[in-house]
Amino acid sequence: MKRSLELTTLSREHHQSLRLANHCLHTAATGDREKCIALSGHILSIFDEELDRHFRNEEAGIFSITATMQGKIHDLGTQLTEEHKQMRAMAAGMQQGNCDDLAAFGRLLKSHTRLEERELFPLVEEQFSNRQLAQVEEKTRASSRQHDTCY
Repeated sequence: MKRSLELTTLSREHHQSLRLANHCLHTAATGDREKCIALSGHILSIFDEELDRHFRNEEAGIFSITATMQGKIHDLGTQLTEEHKQMRAMAAGMQQGNCDDLAAFGRLLKSHTRLEERELFPLVEEQFSNRQLAQVEEKTRASSRQHDTCY
């Protein structure tokens, strides 16, 4: 699905999030503790600069606006903000090598990202004004680094 210009950076990062989520799920499914240790360590090393930066961009650019709205878009913003908190807690408490924790993180990241792409973003494109979309883009571009392999 073609995304509005203002959401393309976030959408591109979502692609990377899905790749990471799938990597978590596949690695955890092997039950190989060494692989789980390595991937958990990688997630911890990139979490603040990559994943949490992405979460903060969404919270400042999108969820600050959805919080002022009503209906499904408001409810999605609230749910997705809560899921950001859950993933922050999961990452902070991620025990290196625990394949179950890695799988749980991967499942949440995957379902969260799909919900944003499939339900939230179409509503944002439909209901946000041009000015609001420009605000989202401005906040995202101001803090996002332009590179292809962020995760």
